[in-house]
Amino acid sequence: MKKALLFIAIIALLVSCAKTTTPEAPFVQSNLEVTSGNLWHADIFSPELNEIIKIDVWTPDGYTASKKYPVIYMHDGQNLFDANSTWNHQAWEIDSVLGSLIADKKVKPAIVVGIHSVDTTRIGDLMPERVVEMTPSGEVRDFIDLMCRGQYRADEYLAFIVNTLKPIIDNKFSTFTDRKSTSIMGSSMGGLISIYGVTEYPEVFGAAVCMSTHWTGAIGDNADFPTAMKQYLLDNFPCNGDYLLYFDNGDCDYDSQYLPAYNEMNTLFDFLGYQEGEKLKTGVFQGHSHSEKSWSERVSIPLQFILKK
Repeated sequence: MKKALLFIAIIALLVSCAKTTTPEAPFVQSNLEVTSGNLWHADIFSPELNEIIKIDVWTPDGYTASKKYPVIYMHDGQNLFDANSTWNHQAWEIDSVLGSLIADKKVKPAIVVGIHSVDTTRIGDLMPERVVEMTPSGEVRDFIDLMCRGQYRADEYLAFIVNTLKPIIDNKFSTFTDRKSTSIMGSSMGGLISIYGVTEYPEVFGAAVCMSTHWTGAIGDNADFPTAMKQYLLDNFPCNGDYLLYFDNGDCDYDSQYLPAYNEMNTLFDFLGYQEGEKLKTGVFQGHSHSEKSWSERVSIPLQFILKK
C-alpha cells in the first residue's frame, strides 16, 4: 500500500514538473532557433480583427510555474528571435540579449510575447487612430491614408492585445498580471502604437519602450501629424509620472528624419512630469540606422530600464 502511494506521489510530481515548463494548447514548441530559454508558438483568433494572429512567447531559462514573471508585449514578433527566418536576415536577438541580462542578474526574469505583423495591414494596425482623426486634411493626411490603405485598425489591435491575448497569456503562463509588471514595446510604427497603448490603456500597461519611433506619421519634414500627436498626448496621457517611458533614436537614414519630432516629444513628456532619470530614459545613438541590427545592439538599455531589480 505504501509503495502504491509513493508511486502515485512520484507520478503526480512528474506531471506537476511538466506543467512548469510546457504551456497548454494552443501553444506548441516553435521551430525557430533561440540561444537561451524556450520559444512557444500559437495561432490565436482575434475577434477584434476578425483574423488569426501569429504569436511567439519566449520564456527564460529556469522558467517555472512556481514563480511569476513580468511580461513584455512586443510588436513585429516575426523579427524578434531568429535572423534566419526574417525577410532581411536581421533580428532583435531578444533571446540572446535578454537571456544574457537575466543570467548576469542585471534584470528580473521576464516573458516576451511577440505579436506578428502582416505587411498588408501593418501600418494601419499600428497607426494611432485618434491621432489621425486629429490630423488636418491635406497632403500629410492623404499620404497616411495611402500608407494605411484607408484601413485603420489600431484600436482593434490594442483591444486584441488587452481583451483576447493578455487573458490567454496570463492563463497559460505564470505571469504577474498587474500594470506595473506589463510593458508594451516596439520600434518605428511599433513605437507609436506602444505610447498609444499606454495612453489608451493606462490601467493595463505600466511601461512603454519606443525605439526609432515614427513620430512624423509620414515621410519627410512635416508638422501636421507630430502636432496632432502632441495634442493627443497632452489631452490624454497620464501626467502623474507613474509610468516608465523609454524613447530613443538613431541618427542615420529614416531615423535622422525623426530627430526634430523626437526632441519635441522629450520636451513634452518633461512637461507632463516625466523627467529624465527614474521614470524617463532617452538617447540618440550615433551610427545607428532604422534596422533590427541597430535595435538589437541597444535593446539591452531599455530592457534594463523596465526590468530593473
